[in-house]
Amino acid sequence: MIRLGNPEGNSVEIDAITPLDEGWLEQVACSPNTREHESLVVIEAKPSQVHAALLMAGFEPGSPGRWTYENKTFGAIDPTGEKLDLFVRYVNEESVEVTHSIRTWMRDPAHPDRQPDQPWVFGGSSIQPNPPSMGPGEHYVADYSGSIIGVVTFGDEVIGYGRVLADQDVVQDPVWEANPDTMPPPGTKVTLIIGKFSGEKR
Repeated sequence: MIRLGNPEGNSVEIDAITPLDEGWLEQVACSPNTREHESLVVIEAKPSQVHAALLMAGFEPGSPGRWTYENKTFGAIDPTGEKLDLFVRYVNEESVEVTHSIRTWMRDPAHPDRQPDQPWVFGGSSIQPNPPSMGPGEHYVADYSGSIIGVVTFGDEVIGYGRVLADQDVVQDPVWEANPDTMPPPGTKVTLIIGKFSGEKR
């Protein structure tokens, strides 16, 4: 379920579930049966529904980050759009409801106290012509791939990390992994809260 998160309507709340509590991360949120093995939460709602809810909350989309390759050199173009922050609310093992930044579920194993310091960005995925297997027409790409909120950059995510990160270790060493010391057990029901980026860690 997706809903506007407060009386002002400037946040979005989405029901989700945790599929893991360890391992390298490529997504913050994905659709079922896509990238659960590398995502912090799984969301039943379609990516295009998440996009629509963000529009209703007044957030402006831009374009996803992407990679370039010119003259045998890789380059990166960071995503554009509204800067966002992500929080999770759930009942912990002590039966207490808690709310905190989803950044606390992520760590850099080379520097375990380090958390992501970039905002997430409402790039908005894209609409592309259907491949032959889908028949005539167009499709919202994230509905096809399941990329809702990215950590690494696939270029099709609804929301991406503020800086382009590679999904291939031959291009760039992995950066972020799930933090088992701070995450609830797999299978925990959570509410993912998407709000405007304040520039402050919470």
